[in-house]
Amino acid sequence: MDKRWTWLVLILVALMAFAGCSSDDDPTVPPPAQSSFENMAEAGAAYINGPDCPGLIAATDLNGDLASYTVIDIRSPQDYAKGHIPGAINSSLATLLNDLTTTIPAGKPYVVTCYSGQSAGYAKIAMEMAGYTEVYSLKWGMSSWSLETAYPWNDNTADLLTNPEQTDNNGDLVLWDYPTLTGDPSTIAQERAADILTSGFQSISYDSIKDNLGDYFIINYFSQDDYLGQGTAGAPGHIPGAYQFTPKASLAMDEMLDNLPNDGTPIVVYCWTGQNSAQVTGYLNMCGYNAYSLLWGANALYYSDLTANAWGPSQQNDFAMEVGYPANDAFTAMSEAGSTYLNGPDCPGIISAQDVYDNLADLTVIDLRSQVDYDAGHIQGAYHSSLGTLLADMGSTIPGDKAIVVACYTGQTAGHAKIALELMGYAEVYSLGWGMASWSSEVTMQNYWTNNCQNNLPSPNATNENVNLVYTAYPDLAGQSATIVEQQVAAMLSAGFKGVNYTDIEGDLQDYFIINYFGYDDYIGEGTSGVPGHIPGAYQFTPQASMAMDEMLGMIPSDMPVVVYCWTGQHSSQVTAYLNMCGYEAYSLKFGSNNLFYESLTAHKWVVGTTTNSFPLVATPGVVN
Repeated sequence: MDKRWTWLVLILVALMAFAGCSSDDDPTVPPPAQSSFENMAEAGAAYINGPDCPGLIAATDLNGDLASYTVIDIRSPQDYAKGHIPGAINSSLATLLNDLTTTIPAGKPYVVTCYSGQSAGYAKIAMEMAGYTEVYSLKWGMSSWSLETAYPWNDNTADLLTNPEQTDNNGDLVLWDYPTLTGDPSTIAQERAADILTSGFQSISYDSIKDNLGDYFIINYFSQDDYLGQGTAGAPGHIPGAYQFTPKASLAMDEMLDNLPNDGTPIVVYCWTGQNSAQVTGYLNMCGYNAYSLLWGANALYYSDLTANAWGPSQQNDFAMEVGYPANDAFTAMSEAGSTYLNGPDCPGIISAQDVYDNLADLTVIDLRSQVDYDAGHIQGAYHSSLGTLLADMGSTIPGDKAIVVACYTGQTAGHAKIALELMGYAEVYSLGWGMASWSSEVTMQNYWTNNCQNNLPSPNATNENVNLVYTAYPDLAGQSATIVEQQVAAMLSAGFKGVNYTDIEGDLQDYFIINYFGYDDYIGEGTSGVPGHIPGAYQFTPQASMAMDEMLGMIPSDMPVVVYCWTGQHSSQVTAYLNMCGYEAYSLKFGSNNLFYESLTAHKWVVGTTTNSFPLVATPGVVN
């Protein structure tokens, strides 16, 4: 937006010129220049006593026209990532002005939000003094946006002031000299705005001052009637010893500013909610005073008496939120395409050997095993390919006019191919359940499953580790969002199947981010499939409900290897491929739970004779079986 300091400087120049022209003694002698304090006080008073202060916007109004605003969220990165207004940009008081010139776009009015609206008020006046116009503070902060973020106000309304005072103390006010500010008078407002943001929001609770009120200069920022307990808002009076400063009509150089102590005495300002007083506090600190905003205002003093300006259910909403940190456009496009598939009805898309055999004429079968094993015996009509050549083969030797079944040895490598073909737009793609090991006992290396069904995890964990999850930054994907899916699918296939054995990681589990891709009951050993728990330290990600940016994707670290496991490794292969396409370093745990606690399983279990068949094989001509 336009910079406010432009017109402040013009006003200053005009005032100086006017004063010079009106000199009766010698019009050639310039008038005394205004001091840094005078310029700061005039700029700040013009704002706090003007129409743009406090500049609150209700959550309902913002939600109804969200596209018209740039929202700046100054909460901690962790709380921002847990849930924020869609499109909001995370910043902080300390970095706000720099972010406004770098990462925060201009061109729209700004809305600053924090937890309760109080810190945002501090940011709001600083932005105004730095020259930004059309700045608003979200009323009640994020507490008013979503029920999930309402805890600051819900937890801090109170009746701490049991004996309010109703006498007028303003007759005891005395005059003080103004503070002295150093700095360029023409830019003092911008300089002081930067200073107070760097120092942070100066606030104080009533609990911390109630036993020594005489040590503070307390400003009641109400009307006179409410100050005396005679207004309509329900306030029974004021903090003992507090002075009454009328909102919009005080705290200018000709309006009681000279009644404030400049000797370092802490000044405490309070209003109804702490949102207006935060801005007054910011102004006073920019003027050189030692000021603090009373947290929660009257809502923490005599909440039960308030008939107006009180936090309550009518201020709470349940508007949509985004989770996680911002992602670049390429990552967003890749993750959305992949999660639409992973969380949709076509995943994992595993087909049994019996169904393939019964419908073979209507299927195109792609065999990813080695050329030697394919030649030794394959499903009739199957085309040979590999992960590395799959896309090229689909465009040349393999037709795409039928439903596609991808087969490998155990069904695990086929999962990489399955998700790749789905994301490349092929309809009706399936992965052969248990791989060629389920097709025929004559398949070379059919004993892959038999040899790997073991009890490698004798002491599973049954506690919920998800309480330790935190949000982390997404990987930055290089590439154009319009072509990122094709780019990443090709890269994933070229890199080959990413799998790891449990025996390779069991000695260093802490070095891996382990994803248990079960339902929650099975994760904690209380499900119906016989699993006694999970790998120690593993986190539970619910299948088809966790791998999107608005679900749990933002909790996966991009700076350590990720291991995904499911029941058989066939589903986790597809999740692993997706994560690698998104820029993570991910591996599928080979053979899944069948390699961890095979004897305990009552479902999803490899069983010779149950999961095996004796369907015919066709050898490549010239190959002897």
